[in-house]
Amino acid sequence: MISVRIFAGLLALSSMLTGPLAFAAPTPSEMLAEMRAAHGGDALMTLTSARMRLYTREPGAKLPHVTDMHYDFRNTAIAKEETSEAGLERKIAGAGRGYSYIDGHCAPLPEAEENKMMRSLYSNFLFLLSDSQTILAPAEPGAPTTAPYAGLAWYNIYRPGWKGFHIGVDTETGLIGGLWFGGKSYGRELDYRRIDGVMWPYRFEIYEGSKLVNTGHFSDLMFSRTGDDEIKVPDYCMQLLTPK
Repeated sequence: MISVRIFAGLLALSSMLTGPLAFAAPTPSEMLAEMRAAHGGDALMTLTSARMRLYTREPGAKLPHVTDMHYDFRNTAIAKEETSEAGLERKIAGAGRGYSYIDGHCAPLPEAEENKMMRSLYSNFLFLLSDSQTILAPAEPGAPTTAPYAGLAWYNIYRPGWKGFHIGVDTETGLIGGLWFGGKSYGRELDYRRIDGVMWPYRFEIYEGSKLVNTGHFSDLMFSRTGDDEIKVPDYCMQLLTPK
């Protein structure tokens, strides 16, 4: 007959094997397929462009900063329009020639600014999940595991040639719930809603450690699947940007 001590040890071992320590997250390829299905399936994968208005606010700010975003997934381009001290400014990157248009004047977009805008495109979930070149890889050590990130499966997501970041995925829903940018820089994706067949988080929060450093929310989301809403450098700017 098995002793009580041995039986207790077997129970403890069984608990370890079937409890949280034995949880096996889906492989990156399995998780990527699950996320694509959860965020809209065909409705997501057939997107050619997206437009949205982004409101961001730092703690203590009286008013949010408003940016109109335009993502051209088919042509891998991005445009944004926002008001700065100099006035209303429109910038385009990835459309053959990056440029900035402000106060009736076109100017080439500095390389650093163009790279910054392209990173914004390459970190957009709609682009990453619908792009065939996106890579999902095992997470590096150090991803957050305590509340509110407990229970998320962590992965590194990126496009070849560009630095990625980590996402925490709810394995029950396939939706992205957490962000980890390295160190103690974290983010949360909140308030998912279905718009035109696609799941999108309407709010987010960014933290440095336990300190909230930025919040954001979206409005006026519009999707296209026709390819007609592409980003182009206007002729009046192209003439000014083309060397004589």
